[in-house]
Amino acid sequence: MAIPRGRIRGFVRRPTPAEMTELGAAEHLSLTPREAEQYAEILDQILTNVDRLDELHAPTPPLQYTDRDPGGPVCDAEDPFHAFIRRCLVRGAADGPLHGLTVGVKDNLAVAGIPITNSSRTLSYTPTTDAVVVARLLAAGADVVGKTNLDDFSTSGTGESSWYGPARNAVDPARSSGGSSGGSGSAVRSGAVDLAIGVDEGGSARIPASFNGIVSIKPSQGLVPSHGLTYMDHTIDAVCPMAATVELTARMLDVMSGHSDRDPQWVRALPAPTTAAAELGGGVAGLRIGVVTEARDPALCEPGVLAAFESCCATLEAAGATVVPVSVPLWSDAWAVETTLLLHLAWLNTQADGAGYSHLGEVDVERTHAFGMVRRLEADSFPPFFKVWLLGGRYLHDKYFSTYFAKAANLRRALIAQIDAVFGSCDLLVTPTTPQVAPVLLDRPAEDPELLSRGTTMVANTCVLNLSGHPALAVPSGTDPETSMPTSIQIIAPLWQDALTFRAGAVIEAAVGVMPGGTATEPAGSR
Repeated sequence: MAIPRGRIRGFVRRPTPAEMTELGAAEHLSLTPREAEQYAEILDQILTNVDRLDELHAPTPPLQYTDRDPGGPVCDAEDPFHAFIRRCLVRGAADGPLHGLTVGVKDNLAVAGIPITNSSRTLSYTPTTDAVVVARLLAAGADVVGKTNLDDFSTSGTGESSWYGPARNAVDPARSSGGSSGGSGSAVRSGAVDLAIGVDEGGSARIPASFNGIVSIKPSQGLVPSHGLTYMDHTIDAVCPMAATVELTARMLDVMSGHSDRDPQWVRALPAPTTAAAELGGGVAGLRIGVVTEARDPALCEPGVLAAFESCCATLEAAGATVVPVSVPLWSDAWAVETTLLLHLAWLNTQADGAGYSHLGEVDVERTHAFGMVRRLEADSFPPFFKVWLLGGRYLHDKYFSTYFAKAANLRRALIAQIDAVFGSCDLLVTPTTPQVAPVLLDRPAEDPELLSRGTTMVANTCVLNLSGHPALAVPSGTDPETSMPTSIQIIAPLWQDALTFRAGAVIEAAVGVMPGGTATEPAGSR
């Protein structure tokens, strides 16, 4: 074995012929004893190149903001809505467009020096670099004041899978704050922060926005860098701003958006930052807005949600828009398509120890190592959806040769084509964000089947846009008269036209008000 640069130890251990036979069998190869010896010798030479990587070090950006207090867990008296895993303080720039505002970061995004738990009982990891969106918010003058609660590894929509207990709705603490970014939703609604970062793979930022009566946008796929995230898949992950108002959410998106070469997402563009805040007053006069009929089905949506939605459509029409019904035939089947994709993609991402293949951005080597250890040593502690992905993905891969992945990928393309075709005659689309208001949380321990059955009842209208990549803004649409809980409208634009959604969002907010439902309060320190 060659010894590069005089190193004495620390090389990749070479496989023996017996191990080559086992490796071959795992890859459906029947190696003869002679072939096993030959390939062991071949790999001995090839792995010399791999050994070289331990002597080559790629640079990482230095931290710009180093005034950091890692803080620690908080008690119920300090955090009555269970919005936080940890309170901390990372001070941003002394000036900037978000100077003086506080932000909560979902606890699956990297903030250097602050542990990431993913709301899991498994090993936490402390990063040494900031996620791109965290660095941008700090540079804009915001201060990070906490890591927010979420579903265990972001794998549900109620918050009930969190190892630390669910975040509670700040309108009614007996109800769910949504998921998986429930802590971010309740932190904003309660006034504990001015701004929060959510992450959305099937609605996980828009659902908490809907349930808490706040605002969030799932941006165009690839507009906001996902570097520093605990990934599910680079074509589905979306990092999202969350705030009490349309204006604050727009300002936050303007800071977070734009190309970064650290971003693992691959898009056919180098997107520029948005200027959504500058377009808030544009109104909707002259716009043609399509109501997706499959998304407002009375069999899907609660009456209070539909009533508020119809009222918002009337508001848009009164403001000068033309509102028309449109059909997207595959809309109702989007969750079947996304489930099939996630079984394969989340399983494959796990095989990469959380980094994901086809990764074009910066990879945190230590984090990949930490996830690999968790996967091999603590997989029994994974949440139920994660286990389903691992079991189902392996099964469909081994028994059906990934043909269902191929079918789902083609149906995803067909869904995108259907939505783009509707945009041929419409400027925006609207749907209810979630078909129901926030459900009542469980008040007892639950086994995995029950948690699984509760975790995706709210994704029918949100998951579609994770598949298609189109931007989707969730804005409060009113209050359900039966429960006094907030309802929400989803405003969808063509790819890269995220700012257009805010024009309609501002019209809705002017009619409905800020943070409806229960007793709306002004967030402490809001600007």
